[in-house]
Amino acid sequence: MGRVWLVWGVGVIAYIVAVLHRTSFGVSGLAATERFSISPSVLSGFVVLQIVVYAGMQIPAGVLLDRYGSRRMIASGALIMASAQMLLAVTESLPIAIAARVLVGIGDAMTFISVLRLVPQWFAPRRVPLVSQLTGIFGQIGQILSALPLMLLLNGPGWNFAYGSAASLGLLSFVLAVSVIRNSPPGLEVVAAPAGLREVGRQIRTVWARPGTRLGFFTHMGTQFSMTTFALLWGVPYLRS
Repeated sequence: MGRVWLVWGVGVIAYIVAVLHRTSFGVSGLAATERFSISPSVLSGFVVLQIVVYAGMQIPAGVLLDRYGSRRMIASGALIMASAQMLLAVTESLPIAIAARVLVGIGDAMTFISVLRLVPQWFAPRRVPLVSQLTGIFGQIGQILSALPLMLLLNGPGWNFAYGSAASLGLLSFVLAVSVIRNSPPGLEVVAAPAGLREVGRQIRTVWARPGTRLGFFTHMGTQFSMTTFALLWGVPYLRS
């Protein structure tokens, strides 16, 4: 039983770090305008592009998850985001910084669904709803890490050290994922047949036909818009200046 919680815990750590990466621009917007000599409209493009990539990658990430499993996806996502944050730590080039946020969106999209995939593989069915909810709740610790420690580093040692530290956390989650996470318990390996484009399209139509899917989609879109806008970009600039 201990290994079950260990595997899940490492997955949650990877998700916490992913949320830290996702929300890091929410506290560094003012510093970014100075570092890259950009206007607020260009700054907003960073986060909009990141979220568009994150949303657009959901279906491709799901297809890749079916083919390669949670361990590879979580590790790859962590490595991609760590590389992106290291790029941001060292560059003063606007195009490179934009490319780095695109990579954050890609790596972020690969993480949460991959961690959720671990839950039904490792836990009894009666525990799956609770553990799934706990996964999402604990993941938001990443926002606390960006709101407090990351901001302190930005205001203290500076941009390079702050984003370098975020990259180091990403590298740590990569190492933990490779070392600890397994797609399923021993003897219960999941064998997934890769699906072609036609089959993926059929599955999407089937899922979209369910009223619960549409309800969840539009509920998230309608209720999270203002919170996401505040948390990912405009909150700190608004409160401070």
